[in-house]
Amino acid sequence: MPARDDGEDGAAADALSVVAHELRLEILRALWAAEGHSLSFSDLRTAVGVRDAGQFNYHLSQLTGRFVAHVEDRYELLYPGHRVVDAIQSGVFHRDLAGTEIDVPGTCSDCAGSLAFTYDEFIARIECLDCGETILGYPFDPGGFEGRDDAGVVRAFDRRTRRYWRSSTDGVCPVCAGPTDAELVADATTLQALDRYDKHFASDQPAIVATDCRHCSFYSYVPSGVVVLSHPAVVGALYDRGVDVRDERLWTLPFVVDTDRVVLAGSNPLEVTVTAGPDDDPLRVGVDADATISSLDV
Repeated sequence: MPARDDGEDGAAADALSVVAHELRLEILRALWAAEGHSLSFSDLRTAVGVRDAGQFNYHLSQLTGRFVAHVEDRYELLYPGHRVVDAIQSGVFHRDLAGTEIDVPGTCSDCAGSLAFTYDEFIARIECLDCGETILGYPFDPGGFEGRDDAGVVRAFDRRTRRYWRSSTDGVCPVCAGPTDAELVADATTLQALDRYDKHFASDQPAIVATDCRHCSFYSYVPSGVVVLSHPAVVGALYDRGVDVRDERLWTLPFVVDTDRVVLAGSNPLEVTVTAGPDDDPLRVGVDADATISSLDV
């Protein structure tokens, strides 16, 4: 975690206070919705629906220079303004979709029960309806439901989770673009201490990859099998074995969710072996303490 910087905190608090007004948020959203994210003063005031030009001009002036640019006779939404709108559109401040349940293909690796996509506390999970195990889970913004049918929501969860996990294990925070650290964690004491992992991310994994951003609050616990998904030799070898990881959902890939597919291969230094592919033609991949592929047996 980075050291606290009172100057940065003050600047951030000041910026947030600027947008903490309903009319100013409406201005940002009107510019976001406009063609080219740009409008003249009169068109912007009409879009927001404020008759009092003086009141409108005051609030617009508070945004100008930091969230909005005044270029000739038009006002344009700047990148920080886009980020404010992005946060609103994500739905995390005002939408509650708890209780959502969608049937998904695949079966539980423990009991062969049916699976469902569930949603609670902004966490999407693939859960077994029979034994209650969390097969896989990850935070998912309410905006992921917007404009999608059930199948589209499930696909969006899979694709977004892949992107976040791949980026964070590759050293780049998917939230702030800051540097991330990734390390393999397999000792029982540490795993037992990660109560939120078992509840929110997956159940009974023998080894996980812990990722943490040095710059922002982002952190994640990633099934160790996910590391092999981005290695071209692994992807190609699996494709030759009839497994196209691009088309499969994460929870249908046994080496990601099946605890029997991950075994300790060494403790000093720490290493695990992930077994992927069909049982009659397996692919064994070594993952080392730095969460990188150390060996590949095709």
